[in-house]
Amino acid sequence: MSEIKISEQIAFLRHQKGITQEVLARKLGVTNQTVSKWEAGQCFPDMMFLPELADYFEVSIDDLLGHTEKKSLESLCLSLKKYFTDLPEEKCFDNVWCLAAQLHEIMVSKGYKRYLPWEEKNYSKDAMKLWDMSACSEAEGNALRAKDLILYTNNQAWTKPRKFDMREVEHALEALTEKNALKVLFALQELTVHDFDHFASISDIAKMAMVSESEAEEILVNLPVMVREDQDEESYRIDGGMAWLPSILLLMKL
Repeated sequence: MSEIKISEQIAFLRHQKGITQEVLARKLGVTNQTVSKWEAGQCFPDMMFLPELADYFEVSIDDLLGHTEKKSLESLCLSLKKYFTDLPEEKCFDNVWCLAAQLHEIMVSKGYKRYLPWEEKNYSKDAMKLWDMSACSEAEGNALRAKDLILYTNNQAWTKPRKFDMREVEHALEALTEKNALKVLFALQELTVHDFDHFASISDIAKMAMVSESEAEEILVNLPVMVREDQDEESYRIDGGMAWLPSILLLMKL
């Protein structure tokens, strides 16, 4: 196994863990310069450090050396199913997000057509606000990451829309062409996005959207919303099947 491969593994695992060379050096009891030389491929870690490095990064020594047996896509999928089955529920979504971000990185980096290097950092753990937009458009499909949104398309699955489909799209867009309709939609998103069980009142929606309550009620009739009735008062949130809509609409400005 070449030192260059080991150096890439150490650098990748360190970035994935989100630590500096100084932190890793202190953990192993070596100098910063030693870790820097390892990652630059200028020297090889002494054998005595391999178990400690593997334990610290929670990988096997084979993984550390890049000597892991190649797996089929099917076995990787089964491994992912087991991983998420065993994962505590509260950690599941964040890990799914990181995995989706890693897949996007594969599309735009050396994992696919070797456009950009991916050894230098762990893109999957970058803060969402850092990603204004990153896109890869190829004959096979498209991948896009923009703040809170990660999107993939497979061009093999594209089918020409029917007239009925285009009418449905036209009607959906018509409901959002007015500025106040967008203001109401984004106000509803802001009021409910962080609490899946929360429904916003007309007064709260109107206040945030800076429209009258009667106008907010009229607009909500044509938006994809869920309605909850509490005695004589109705409250709203965006329909679960359309919860992605505000993020998609924001792509229009890019």
